[in-house]
Amino acid sequence: MKLFKSTQTGVVILFILQAVILIGCAQYKELTNDPPEITNFAVPTEVEYGETVEFRARVFDPEDDPLTYAWEVSDGALAGEAGPQVQWTAPELPPEEIAPPKTVTVYLYVRDGGEEDVHKMATITVFSKPYKIAQFFTSTYTLISKQVHGEPVKETSTLRLTPTTFTREIQSDPAAEIQEPTQFITGSHRFIEPFDESSGTIHWFPTGSLNPEISTYTWDGRLFVIFYPETATSYIYEK
Repeated sequence: MKLFKSTQTGVVILFILQAVILIGCAQYKELTNDPPEITNFAVPTEVEYGETVEFRARVFDPEDDPLTYAWEVSDGALAGEAGPQVQWTAPELPPEEIAPPKTVTVYLYVRDGGEEDVHKMATITVFSKPYKIAQFFTSTYTLISKQVHGEPVKETSTLRLTPTTFTREIQSDPAAEIQEPTQFITGSHRFIEPFDESSGTIHWFPTGSLNPEISTYTWDGRLFVIFYPETATSYIYEK
């Protein structure tokens, strides 16, 4: 009878010791588990409104533990399952709208089963191509030549451009005996694809008009040449 009780007590003690050992091992493993390291974080620095790109990350874990990923963005839309690669679409703009750039923040959180995660952060500049190109032209220009059907026309003119508007001050012939009133034309302009900082097509909308005046342009950093095919009129402005 005493032997039976002794054996039973030993089994209980052994069970308790095993539990203590297992708990201790788990605590030791948790204490000695090294966090993962994000060794590569590939996020573009600039993206056009509405463009879809891929974010990529490379993560190293010393114990080769299973990893969980969580991506967060301050604007735009993520697609697909969270992992080392994910697709993101930048916020949209209405067609041909000129808008200033905005900054989007991207976060990546990675966890290997421990209580803490590691993370990385990056920022993306989301831009409107028309606005970006228009910034190249933002300045005041002086007319140095005007031609209609290849014939020179006397005119003085000042053109002021911003990313969204224009102002044109025109005086037809400053040497004429009878001076005509100076004309002021204001309005907005749009760049029509394809275009870049050196050439393209512009639709000019004088204030109050819904019908654009269509021109092509070339730009070399100093001279801004505008040609209106409908009237065969060309203007050469100097910055």
